[in-house]
Amino acid sequence: MENSIKFAFKGAEQHTFDVTIWPKNPVVVHGGSLWLNCSASCQETDARGSLETSLIKEKRDNGTGWAAFQLVNITEWAPTAECSFSCYGKHRSVHASITVYQIPEQVVLDPLPMMEVGKEYNLTCRVFSVAPVQNLTVTLHKGKEELYVKTFEDHSGNEASDVVVTHTIAARQDDHGEEVTCHAALDLRPEGPFLEKAAFIKVLKVFGFPEPSLKILPSQTLVNDSVTIICNSSDTQPPGISLQIKIASGRTLVSGNQLSLQSTLIAEKEDNEREFICEAEWGIGGETILKQTSANLTVFYVPEMDESTCPSNHTWVEGTHQTLHCLAEGNPKPTVVCSKEGVAHNMEKEERVNRTQTGIYNCTATNELGSITRTVTIYVEYGPQLSESDCPSNQTWVEGSQLDFICQAHGVPVPDVSCMKDGKVYNSNKLQNITQSHAGVYHCNATNAHGSSSKMVTSRVEYGPEMNDLSCPHSWIWTSGTEQMFTCSAGGEPEPTIECIKDGVTYSPGHLQSVTRDYAGTYLCTATNVHGSSTRAVSIQVEYKPEMDESSCPSNWILVEGALPSFICKAEGIPPPEVTCTKDGMTYFLSQGQGIPLYNGTFWCNATNRLGTVAKAVVVTVETKPKMDESSCPSNQTWLEGTLHSLACEANGTPTPLVICAKEGGIEEFYRERNVSRNDSGIYQCKATNGHGTERWLVNVQVEYRPVISILAVSGTLPIRRGENFTITCQADGSPAASYSWKVPQASNLNYGGNNSTVTVASADGQNSGVYECTASNKHGQQRSQVEIKVEDHWLYIIAVIAIAAATMLVLGGMAGVIYYLKSTACKKGEYNVRDAENSTEATCLNRERTCDGDIYGIQLTRT
Repeated sequence: MENSIKFAFKGAEQHTFDVTIWPKNPVVVHGGSLWLNCSASCQETDARGSLETSLIKEKRDNGTGWAAFQLVNITEWAPTAECSFSCYGKHRSVHASITVYQIPEQVVLDPLPMMEVGKEYNLTCRVFSVAPVQNLTVTLHKGKEELYVKTFEDHSGNEASDVVVTHTIAARQDDHGEEVTCHAALDLRPEGPFLEKAAFIKVLKVFGFPEPSLKILPSQTLVNDSVTIICNSSDTQPPGISLQIKIASGRTLVSGNQLSLQSTLIAEKEDNEREFICEAEWGIGGETILKQTSANLTVFYVPEMDESTCPSNHTWVEGTHQTLHCLAEGNPKPTVVCSKEGVAHNMEKEERVNRTQTGIYNCTATNELGSITRTVTIYVEYGPQLSESDCPSNQTWVEGSQLDFICQAHGVPVPDVSCMKDGKVYNSNKLQNITQSHAGVYHCNATNAHGSSSKMVTSRVEYGPEMNDLSCPHSWIWTSGTEQMFTCSAGGEPEPTIECIKDGVTYSPGHLQSVTRDYAGTYLCTATNVHGSSTRAVSIQVEYKPEMDESSCPSNWILVEGALPSFICKAEGIPPPEVTCTKDGMTYFLSQGQGIPLYNGTFWCNATNRLGTVAKAVVVTVETKPKMDESSCPSNQTWLEGTLHSLACEANGTPTPLVICAKEGGIEEFYRERNVSRNDSGIYQCKATNGHGTERWLVNVQVEYRPVISILAVSGTLPIRRGENFTITCQADGSPAASYSWKVPQASNLNYGGNNSTVTVASADGQNSGVYECTASNKHGQQRSQVEIKVEDHWLYIIAVIAIAAATMLVLGGMAGVIYYLKSTACKKGEYNVRDAENSTEATCLNRERTCDGDIYGIQLTRT
């Protein structure tokens, strides 16, 4: 079906066109997508369609007179789409409503209890998260029978909802074993699908079970008498039945599996009209079935009255109509009589209340078994009353005192009295801290639950003297040589008197005076009346033009950079003068906290306030403390052993500082050039000193030297047997630390480790025999050392020993020449001697944990 609208324009029949959207009534699953096609019968070749919707448009396709749009991730429950076309300048559109559905997440039939024949039970079906509910049909089935069908055409809302359908059935014996289920159908045809989902089948379980019998002997008794309760089950009851005798409140008296139970109790008043229950319990099909029979006990007892039946207090309102009610418990029902001062009160007649009814009443309850008396108090309440004695019309208060607002009222309950002035409410029952603002006319109103009463009250507040900046200004500014008048007044009730004192001299305000600097200072002005006094400090400041002398601005300054005192040039004057100093066209504002730079030379200083200016020349000489930094004394220095160096550090300062450097822990000063060795490495402290102090500076000297191999060690017994593992370790001393490289026989079982300082051979064989040469290098040079390794089979071991012995002799002979070389030449060059040779008698035992038994040998390199 297509949804289209045809448009025609008067006088332009040739431009009539249709706008169509397809599908007309789209149906889509929640979260899904669909295509909408917009088309028009417009003959204009440039006509283009568009689609307006709140949904997400992911793809588009179009041609002459049509456009298609893909809408995705549709999660709105009732979206719409508007398809529009423009043809020959005319714009028309058509709408489509989209049905969004959701298949029920679950259809569930509530669990069914064991059903007793003749009783009614609810079958409840729950359909979760389905939409649109208007298209849903829920059907309850029992076997092949259709029990109930529910539709939802009147449901409001389009979003997914949960639906609950309930149907009541009466249990019949032939229902036992019948299957019940719930079926949900979502019919979206013809535009959409027909969807169904059913709940799991449940089976009805129906039974028959007679009620037990209950007897109370006797059923009527006196309090404290014995009562027997008997519970019986029918002889035809099925096996497995248990009985209980219990109170209706739930407490069990006795229980058992026999067909008859009995319980005995002593009757109490609380047992009157108490319901006792005989309960039979039967287990069937994994469920428990209960049957109950009940009966009531009657207990007779003397009258009783308490707060709940005969309240000890009654509150009545004057003018209302009341009846005194006082009830009593008892069986038989008691009669009650109340009297006040011996006069009986008619408890049946409603009377108009007045204050005279306030008092104590004695109420007596009587029945055939006895009587009881209870005291009852009646309170009568009435509205407020204001009188002149309790609420005077004119009142005088004193500021600062605390008192209850003097306006009280009679009434029951005690009235709440409030007075209003200038829109503010004052509570007369609350303690007031009296202020001047309390003076005035009050409208007082007394109120309780039964009415109100009003009265006008005029109050007058007296208070001690008060002075502020309006009546007695806190500070005055006068100019020397002018005429001024000092004024100071005070508020208070009654009006205060005022006098002012400065330096023990009394002054009376209000007199014209010629101002000198002597008038400057603080005056204590005191205002006094009968309620006290008030003192106020008044400051008079006398202004005068600037003045500078040698004490405030010396003509010559020697300044030390970074040390106190700094340059100071001040001036006297009120207001405080602005002091500026000028040099080389630059102005420095000293009175604003700006310091002058440490320049040598003459500064012109001026002090200025609004009354005048004074000037002065100041000569400044700047000296500085010693100072060292990286430029004058580098803190890290690296030297090469054997070269000439001196630790000559300089320092800045005036006068020129003396600099001395010495190694930490030593006393020798290092300032001349010398041939350095590695022992010169360390931390040096350099001190620069002049008359203004000492500067200390630490210098870290690192002396570097070329590497010298100190150890070339072989682990394992020489010669190496085939299949054994061994490691050659090379260690060298050098700065910076040496890097290692090797020349070794070519083999595949070599591994390098320890920063390339070790060579490990695993499962040695013949290819590992040969010379292993280690080279230790850094940027200042390198040294090589080597060791020869022989790998032999076990049966050659003896032969190898003989060969080694012969070789040892040769080595010993050669060592004599080497020793001569080392002593005569090598030592002069600073080289290191290969002290030990492989398998020599002087070979060092490297395994320090056991005796030197020939297991591990090495070449020990030592410095000569």
